[in-house]
Amino acid sequence: MNSKNKKSIFREFLGYLLVAVIAALFAVLLRIFVIEPYIVPTPSMAPTLIVGDRVIVNKVAYKFNTIHRGDIIAFFSPLEEKYLVKRVVALPGEEVSMTGEGDIYINGEVLSEPYLPEDIYASYEDNSFIIKKDEYFVMGDNRNNSSDSRVFGPISSFRVFGKVFFIYGPISRIGRIH
Repeated sequence: MNSKNKKSIFREFLGYLLVAVIAALFAVLLRIFVIEPYIVPTPSMAPTLIVGDRVIVNKVAYKFNTIHRGDIIAFFSPLEEKYLVKRVVALPGEEVSMTGEGDIYINGEVLSEPYLPEDIYASYEDNSFIIKKDEYFVMGDNRNNSSDSRVFGPISSFRVFGKVFFIYGPISRIGRIH
């Protein structure tokens, strides 16, 4: 092999190495600042999310947009001191009330929850919360098996680290979350 061929092979190797380094750097930066994979550890969001679902959390979603009722968010639980995934039920400035008959009221009006299965029967204690500025009331979709704002109260917006928007595994469940 002559010197010219060695230089050509070396340049090609450096090109591949540069592409690999740039791809790795891009992946790390993407994970740190933009998206975060998360594995659902509990059945509290069933049937929307089930134990073992692998989801992607959009970490920049709420840097440019506001949190809406019905969003599924990832946040750090003040009580359990771990990351959880729950659905936003009430927004800042609202009053959320629950009845023993399984109804939720927001500012005196029954909350419509089309994302819940029709055959679900949730059991609540009669209770109400006033949601302060920069707080959110969150609940799991599996209402009878969820540790949520009914237990630890409304969560502060600074605890929210992103919006759960996509299931990437298992293969049979891949898709966008609505």
